[in-house]
Amino acid sequence: MKLLKLNIAILLLLTVTSCITTLPLNQQFYNSKKVGVIVQVDSIGMAKAGGQGLLDMALTPGNRFTELLRKIEPTFKLNETVKAEITNMFNSKNKQFQFIDEKVDYQKLNKFEKPNSDKKYSKKDFRNLKTTNNVDEIMFVKVKYGILVSYYGMIELDKNGYVNIETEVVDLSDNSLLQQETFQTVAKMNGNWKKGEDFENLKNSIQDAINSSMITLKTKF
Repeated sequence: MKLLKLNIAILLLLTVTSCITTLPLNQQFYNSKKVGVIVQVDSIGMAKAGGQGLLDMALTPGNRFTELLRKIEPTFKLNETVKAEITNMFNSKNKQFQFIDEKVDYQKLNKFEKPNSDKKYSKKDFRNLKTTNNVDEIMFVKVKYGILVSYYGMIELDKNGYVNIETEVVDLSDNSLLQQETFQTVAKMNGNWKKGEDFENLKNSIQDAINSSMITLKTKF
């Protein structure tokens, strides 16, 4: 019974991020090689933080946020924002790059069998993208964003805007990692999340989180 009462920590966005390798950018990235950039932005959504048990999670699915979030989603154009930031970032460092617009399902990529080496490698095999896109490296950027709700059990403690970004840079010659990071930004919401003209409290909070995340992204490269 005690086991059933244990709280499960629901960390910002996804606990699976805790098992992702953190690897600062290898400076050999800024060479004459060309990187293909894949940006995938999930639909706006709700994430949880705080402590909840299994029953608490089942009783707080967050469905009541869905309709409102969909209404404000067109406001942000986050895919364009991320691409613009990456463009400015690489242009300022004379890095050759191109965006790859084809849909790449990370989960469906083949698993990479790590060789006997001290290098760190991507868990997924990106190497086939080398010839199909005429690039030497891949930068995979995964973005989630929306409203972050903090809980104590079933009690809502706080609501804020959030952005979660995962980046992975892979050398396609051997599928080794040149960089891998996961970071989150949270922005305080001023006032009730449902109030304000056109839900401006919620929109401003999410936009603040987006702005902060773009600043952080630059520090990673």
